[in-house]
Amino acid sequence: MKCLTVHASYGSGKTWKKLTVRNGMVTVMNPPAGKGISFKATVTDKEGNKASVKIFNAYRGK
Repeated sequence: MKCLTVHASYGSGKTWKKLTVRNGMVTVMNPPAGKGISFKATVTDKEGNKASVKIFNAYRGK
């Protein structure tokens, strides 16, 4: 893996905040009770190939 970028959204993907990736991991604040958090990520390999994924409402706050 050459590059990994991850964004999080607390508004169902209406706005995104870029997260800091350290050792392939990110840290986020849990969403408020009843609200969800969404993620989008892009990975680039050493040959320049890219793959992207979006996960809406990955989990909800308690």
